[in-house]
Amino acid sequence: MIVTNAKVYTQNDAMPTAEAFAIEDGKFACVGSNEEVRQWAADRAKAAEATGDAKAAEAAVPELDLGGKFVMPGIIDSHTHIAMSAFMGGDDDDDEFPMYDCKSKAEILDKLKAMVKKHPFRLFYAMFYGQIEALADDPLTRDDLDKIVRFRPVVLMENECHSAFLNSAALRYFKIREDTPDIAPGLSRYDRDEKGRLTGFITEMTLVPILAAQKPSKKELRFGITKLLSYLISRGVTTIFDAGNMTDEDMIFRTFKEMDEEGKIPVRMFMCHMLWHPDMVPSAIEELKRCKAKYETDNIRFETMKMMYDGTQRIHTACMVEPYADTGTSGGTLISESELLEFMRALNHEGIDFHLHTVGEAAMRKVMNCVERLQAEGATADGAADEAAGGEPFRITVTCAHDEVICLEDIDRFKELGIVANFTPSWNGGNCGSEPENMQRLLGLERGLCTLQSRTIFDTGAVVSFSSDEVELHNLEHWSPFWGMEVGMTRQDPDFGEPLEDGTLDGRTAPIYPSVDERLTLSQLIKGYTINGAKQLGIDDRLGSIEVGKDADFLVLGENLFEVDPYRLHEVIPERVYVKGRVQSIV
Repeated sequence: MIVTNAKVYTQNDAMPTAEAFAIEDGKFACVGSNEEVRQWAADRAKAAEATGDAKAAEAAVPELDLGGKFVMPGIIDSHTHIAMSAFMGGDDDDDEFPMYDCKSKAEILDKLKAMVKKHPFRLFYAMFYGQIEALADDPLTRDDLDKIVRFRPVVLMENECHSAFLNSAALRYFKIREDTPDIAPGLSRYDRDEKGRLTGFITEMTLVPILAAQKPSKKELRFGITKLLSYLISRGVTTIFDAGNMTDEDMIFRTFKEMDEEGKIPVRMFMCHMLWHPDMVPSAIEELKRCKAKYETDNIRFETMKMMYDGTQRIHTACMVEPYADTGTSGGTLISESELLEFMRALNHEGIDFHLHTVGEAAMRKVMNCVERLQAEGATADGAADEAAGGEPFRITVTCAHDEVICLEDIDRFKELGIVANFTPSWNGGNCGSEPENMQRLLGLERGLCTLQSRTIFDTGAVVSFSSDEVELHNLEHWSPFWGMEVGMTRQDPDFGEPLEDGTLDGRTAPIYPSVDERLTLSQLIKGYTINGAKQLGIDDRLGSIEVGKDADFLVLGENLFEVDPYRLHEVIPERVYVKGRVQSIV
């Protein structure tokens, strides 16, 4: 077909805008003016007639006149967790006792007491409780939970999903003993008091057995995947990088493959093998190859290795150059820098891209040091491999995801080293509701006011990609790239503003998360959600822009995105979403 009379925002630097395009065999065949595209259709008919193909010559090319509507490339969510969200599920279905927003230790314990009173025969209590800040001055312990539930497991997880509190029964259930070694010191650890006794607080990848215990049925997993994919396609997402699953990858990958073979995966899925334990590293490459051979389809690809390299600021597990202001600790990494170098060298040899969770400044610096070292090893002045140094040309894409705190002297290294900086714009209003005062408590005054510098990195010319990074099935609107665009532009989260009279969210009254200078432009956000996401995944030769020869993924919007009130962007829903030239149903 041909699409005419549109305001086409192409993401092709050679032709930033157009008013029409043609699609043939699922690809853009012509992009330009109405006249040029209609001429393409006419020439196509003449060519068919010249070859004697009377049927093709008589068949008119359908024309879709959009009457001036806005068109942009299909959106790429370059870091999220589809299957993990299905595993995590949501909070308790009982709306009478919501646990998400507890503000103090007393409130958490009161909600737990009420839950147990109403459901006295449950064998296991597991729920989210709110933010870790609720306990900043009044730590929760296993003893507090034991007073409420003594003989059945209790697991309370904070909303960032990087730590949890367990009662004594849960510690026993998961075989966590006083002498159980930490998975990675400073990162994935079992907290102990001054006498060496477990407090019940556990961090990062020590939570994996708990997630595994909540394993859904195959039916539940398929339901969760379908729910999320339906929502994402309705919000214009046509390609997804699933940034990892810590439990039962075979079950997850098998389910995706079966659903794709049934025609139930409407988007492209780029999967990865996720490393969360140091012991997984030696066999990681072979495991990714196994998954690729067993589960890859046309829509499901395995091109990337994922590593949970450090943790988060709020529980002091992100790896820092300068210690945390409130504890004097510096967090940790999954493996050392020297081990990371050797692993990255092996990935480069195999041509496997590398995606790392890096929140802290030291974690990013270690990744940058390794890339710099391998690039130096792999090229001489004429670009040939330096065989004497044992190197080979550096050819993989390395992505640092999250990048919350960056050393000033490392900012330009993203562009210089070709490292992709992946951000989640919806965090730019305060990650999970974190306030500037909390970051100042953690990092000190100067660093605490200088986090989530996505605009600064973008302005250096580095490749910056954007994503949702969601891990829960509730609050689906947070998965929307248009929610991310609004918060990325305003540094204000609609959830924390005063609602309008009709109950709709309004970020105008929400606090502005510093620095205001880090507000992104809409052009930058669209670029990060389209062509830059394609560059991260190594598919910018066929996706990410409306350009001849590329797959015809695009969205039709009822309003020009550049004319929408920035504080209403989170309400945007595309009128139509096309994948390879075929319109997808909006659920």
